[in-house]
Amino acid sequence: MRIVSPAIVLFCFSSLASAQMVRDRAGTWEAGFLIADMTSESLSGENGAKLEVGSDVGWGFTGGYNFTNRLAVLADWTWSNPSYDATRIREDTGQPDTISASLDINTLHVKGVFYFLDGALTPFIEAGVGWTYIDSNIVDGPPTTGCWWDPWWGYICQSFFDTYSETRTSYSAAVGIRWDLRNEMSLRGSYGVLEVDTSSATEDASLDTFRIDLSWRF
Repeated sequence: MRIVSPAIVLFCFSSLASAQMVRDRAGTWEAGFLIADMTSESLSGENGAKLEVGSDVGWGFTGGYNFTNRLAVLADWTWSNPSYDATRIREDTGQPDTISASLDINTLHVKGVFYFLDGALTPFIEAGVGWTYIDSNIVDGPPTTGCWWDPWWGYICQSFFDTYSETRTSYSAAVGIRWDLRNEMSLRGSYGVLEVDTSSATEDASLDTFRIDLSWRF
């Protein structure tokens, strides 16, 4: 179920907006946190393999610099943990084998932002590029065991497991609305798309994202 929709975001920003004077964005830094609602995705691989990724609500941090009232650069990090079903084709039998687990998805992006208006309430567009780290949480080999002396617990041995994981180049684009408040807070609601380069699949992963950002300017 979608927790954020463009219509709701637009309604909230429009109903709350009032004629008020706020400090110009030009020459200010900002930092805050975000909530992102990501849609499900289905990918097809070679020889009948496929991946079904469920929707999930993630979170993260954002920050950047406003060069003018209309131009800004932002950097953000987001994390989500969607469930997935991976269907692989066994080489010995040719039969499908399904694995169910959850992904750890971390995305770090740098974005250019253009605000259409100088005022406190303005629509915007943005585009970004960066990296997306995906961990399958599936063990890819035998464990590695390490031992050490702990000052409190004494001699300890623990096993560590490596998992299948990769870092891929990714791209993003979004449209939205920003509202600057008197107390230097800023709200942004947006709809965007995250494209992740998946060279082993027949097409790149494309995740629709509905997002709310809450930031403070300084």
